[in-house]
Amino acid sequence: MKILHTSDWHLGLESWMGSRAVDRLEETKNSLSHLVEIAEKEKVEVVLITGDVLHKKNAPRIEVLNVLSEIVSSFARIAPTFLVMGNHDWQGLKTWNNLPVKNLFVVDRPDQVTLEKIKIFFLPYVDPQRLLGMKDDPLAAAGEYLNNFLVQVRNQIDETKINILAGHLLIEGLIESDEESSIGVQIKKSVIPTGLNYVALGHIHNRSVVQQSPLTCYAGSPIALDFGEEKDNKGAIVVEFEKDRVRVHQINTPRKSLKTFSVLDYSEDALRSLTKELKSFDGYARVIFDSHPSDEVRRYLMENFECVVKVQFKKSERQSQQPSIVTREKVDILQLYDKYVKGRFGETEVLMVDLVKKILKEVEEDQTNQY
Repeated sequence: MKILHTSDWHLGLESWMGSRAVDRLEETKNSLSHLVEIAEKEKVEVVLITGDVLHKKNAPRIEVLNVLSEIVSSFARIAPTFLVMGNHDWQGLKTWNNLPVKNLFVVDRPDQVTLEKIKIFFLPYVDPQRLLGMKDDPLAAAGEYLNNFLVQVRNQIDETKINILAGHLLIEGLIESDEESSIGVQIKKSVIPTGLNYVALGHIHNRSVVQQSPLTCYAGSPIALDFGEEKDNKGAIVVEFEKDRVRVHQINTPRKSLKTFSVLDYSEDALRSLTKELKSFDGYARVIFDSHPSDEVRRYLMENFECVVKVQFKKSERQSQQPSIVTREKVDILQLYDKYVKGRFGETEVLMVDLVKKILKEVEEDQTNQY
């Protein structure tokens, strides 16, 4: 038996809004269409989507929902497709269970399903804020909730079938992406029931194997969402079950490359070398100079290279992070004028200072009387 495990599509993401905005919808759609082809070619019997198919949980664009509908419907035509909701997902997705799409199931609460060969336990994202009424500490409540659910899973494992846990959660000690908001609660690897054959997880964008027993994997996202992910493994996972063996096939998806170009300064030689690299680069580029900011250099790169989406200068960042060591002594305006007069005219013009004092006093009294 084979299943396809995919996750964290983040459809609707628009990257680098503060510099060069890029709508990543078409790129993500191309990657997901490739996964549909893989699912058909591999003849998978179940498709597991472990959350965050959308990037914005509030009012997603209609074109984003159209792409999502097209992709999940394509998967559902191949095999039963289960979409486990994540922390980014729009709550309106649960109404899709009412659509006339055969083999598509949107899971918005802990549940389980038993098929001919397989039993799947579902754990959608647990929002601590929804547990505020249970305890004073919502994180503690969420942690207790997750532990109780996993105990139930352990007690309901069917040894005659393939047992899978599909969830959207964070394993303790793993690092979230910059594009991912904190899930708030984490679980230890040790609390995952050992009787499971496979644990399919979403939330971490780097495709990775967390542990071997039980085999626990994050499918990762199909594309790199930001430069913090430029070295991540991207794609999905085909899991094959044969007797007592479980084999994982990592599937790479077509996507744009992300690359950071680090440059010492913006001297003529440095810019010439950088220009040569950028001309041959087909992807999204971030350029970081180890020097002071230059609007002229930033404008040159952004206007002449479509691949450049962000330009940064390290020294400006360092200075903004360091506390200022400049102190300002508060000096009275009369003291400054007194020094000026004495320096310019000597002690003979003391009357000038007295006259200014008198005028300032009259002005202050006049302003006070107005209030």
